[in-house]
Amino acid sequence: MNIFDRPTIKELLDAIIDSLDEEINSENFSNDKTLKFKIIFNVLGIVKREIKLSKKISEKLVERGSNLIKEKNFSIKKISEKIRNNEIHSEDQTLINFLYDLTEEKIKVDNPKYLEK
Repeated sequence: MNIFDRPTIKELLDAIIDSLDEEINSENFSNDKTLKFKIIFNVLGIVKREIKLSKKISEKLVERGSNLIKEKNFSIKKISEKIRNNEIHSEDQTLINFLYDLTEEKIKVDNPKYLEK
């Protein structure tokens, strides 16, 4: 359920992205602005994907992370501290699998085309 009226966040982001894309690809758009606008376009894409995927990714990995560090409240900072303090060894296959999956999920947000290669 969404308590907010339309347009939704997704619809607003889609409208901005579509408008920027159309502007960037127009014949009247100057080359010196193209790079700046492409960066903005990419950042908006990241924001859109994070909004869409963050809850699912968090649900998927927080429980695994909590089990890994043997604490109820998982955070990346806590796992880093445990690795640094040798409470979890870097060769631990469970850790390696977790970090691989975490990295893959982050790439889905930051640069999904990378996974297509």
